[in-house]
Amino acid sequence: MKNHPKPTRASVLHAVTEEILARKDGQIPTDIDAIDTFFHDPEDLADALLLRWHTLLTASLERGLVGDPEDRKEMVIEAWRHASETYRGVRMVIDELAENPTTDGIAHAVRTTARNDWAAMAIAAGLASGFDEPAIRVGHRLELEARRRNNLAEDTAVREPRPRKLFSKFKTILIGRSVTAGVERPRP
Repeated sequence: MKNHPKPTRASVLHAVTEEILARKDGQIPTDIDAIDTFFHDPEDLADALLLRWHTLLTASLERGLVGDPEDRKEMVIEAWRHASETYRGVRMVIDELAENPTTDGIAHAVRTTARNDWAAMAIAAGLASGFDEPAIRVGHRLELEARRRNNLAEDTAVREPRPRKLFSKFKTILIGRSVTAGVERPRP
């Protein structure tokens, strides 16, 4: 009999995040094992998810700055887009919490995280030097531009089918043959 490792706050948060990423429905799953043990209430879990998002975004911003990009504003927009694509389900949860917060504490946490994200984006873009109101406004505009581009990309992806890769074509041929192999065909 194999011993399973005891759950930890980090492993439970990882399981919650994985479930959110798989479902992509904008809801926080509550049926994860040991969730009640490590997260005292929905605010505690929301705080942890917001921290995960903020950490991913700032890491994406830092990665973008490593090569000393010529257009830092463009780099910030692409860093937000990358983070939102990587954590699409989590971003959907955060957007849902922003639109419909279940408690005042969650509403405050979402607002605070957004303001910190925006200021960090403005600073990374070289358009601000501190976490102040002007930086927050600039960063908010950068996020709105990133969201606009994401929406354009999604609209394009819906209209144009993705090009099929060689392996995908081969798999389709094999699957098609295995499905039709059991079907008797009339002989000529």
